Amino acid sequence: MSFATKRVKSKLSNRLTRVYAALFSAIFFVLSALVFLLAYRFLLQHQYDHLINTSQLIGDALLEEVEEGESLSSPEILEEMNVDSNLSILIFDRDNKLINRVLNFSLPNLERKHESRSPEPFLYEGTLMLRVTYRIAEHDIEYGRLMLVYSMTNETAFLKLLGFLLLGANVAGAAIAFLVSSKVSRRMLAPIGRIITAANQIDRQTLDARLDVPEPDDELRHLALTLNDMLDRVSAAYHQQGRFVADVSHELRTPLAVMQGNVDLLTRWGSEDPLVRQDSLRVLANQTAYMSTLVDNLLFLARSDNAKFALHRTEFPVKKLFSELLEEQSLLDPAHTYSTEITPENGAVIADRTMIAQMLRALVDNSVKYTPEGGAITLGYRQSGDQAVFFVRDTGVGMEPEDCKHVFDRFYRVDAARARATGGMGLGLSIVLAIAQSHGGSASAESKPGKGTTITVTIPQD
Repeated sequence: MSFATKRVKSKLSNRLTRVYAALFSAIFFVLSALVFLLAYRFLLQHQYDHLINTSQLIGDALLEEVEEGESLSSPEILEEMNVDSNLSILIFDRDNKLINRVLNFSLPNLERKHESRSPEPFLYEGTLMLRVTYRIAEHDIEYGRLMLVYSMTNETAFLKLLGFLLLGANVAGAAIAFLVSSKVSRRMLAPIGRIITAANQIDRQTLDARLDVPEPDDELRHLALTLNDMLDRVSAAYHQQGRFVADVSHELRTPLAVMQGNVDLLTRWGSEDPLVRQDSLRVLANQTAYMSTLVDNLLFLARSDNAKFALHRTEFPVKKLFSELLEEQSLLDPAHTYSTEITPENGAVIADRTMIAQMLRALVDNSVKYTPEGGAITLGYRQSGDQAVFFVRDTGVGMEPEDCKHVFDRFYRVDAARARATGGMGLGLSIVLAIAQSHGGSASAESKPGKGTTITVTIPQD
């Protein structure tokens, strides 16, 4: 595995580790915060209720003392009520002046501005405290105000301890989440690493090798299958390219050899003989035309492979096109009988007329080469739903059904010797298929030995 591959894998695994660790840590933090808040609310509510009840009891007791003639400023009045070391008691007169108090812990300067009977929490010197004010009055006669301050020392210590424990649990949980996430992410990415390693080992010598497909039906299995399908296409294209280069070399070797032979003949002594010179020049002209046609066909197919066809779709009548083709074919080939089958009679097609004409010429030319003199060749058209169907049928030598699967392959010949004799290159039907596919259509062949051949091309009309 290359360094770049390792680096990409490491980045992905680290990214997954960070994501998983952050997710789990966030969950731990939220749960810890909920636990802390619930504990805080429970303790606070418990002391709220206790402080309210205590303020009512002490307030009622002070009211009884006042009714018996005791003064609220008397120190003895609070001594019996000082039973909780976490509770400080303060008494204010009606002018908001502190007149009596029992302090069990240090307090900030408190004024009687707190009028609510609901406990109010505040923090002093790191300790949570609660204070509540109770009105000492009867029959709308106010004698003073009672203020109770409760120091939640134990509760504060407990909350601090709980906070430290939860913080430690969060740190430990984050570390565990990081380690587990790292292990899980690396384990999850291990099959991808094996796929990358196997893919890097595939080159042109081992292009037929394929990746191992994992057993579980998950995304990794689909990834391996997709890559294997891609390798199948790459392998097929590579072998096809190799065959193409070999076929082109073979096609060029013969005319080049013929041309070289005639050039040598002219160079040595043929230039002195007018008949030899004329024959050699004729052969050179024929071979040059053959090579020019071969190159034109190859360029046409190359443009088809690169999807560089510029189609000019128009609607045109089929009958007129067939008439033009048969008229020119009767001049070029009077040795065969030509006919047409058009259904419906006034059928029209939306397509590139020039390319359709080129396609039909290639089909007719193919039938001429493999149909004996006197044989019949039929140009046909029919409508099938939203499809325009062209076909060329002949009464020629035919071929085996197995050959029908390959006749559209480039340079494929059923009978190489006969094809060479008739001047065939093995590209005519490949051009037919390319034109059909450029229109979004398809081509097929049906044939039997000695029974002729039918080539059918379907062009969509939607």
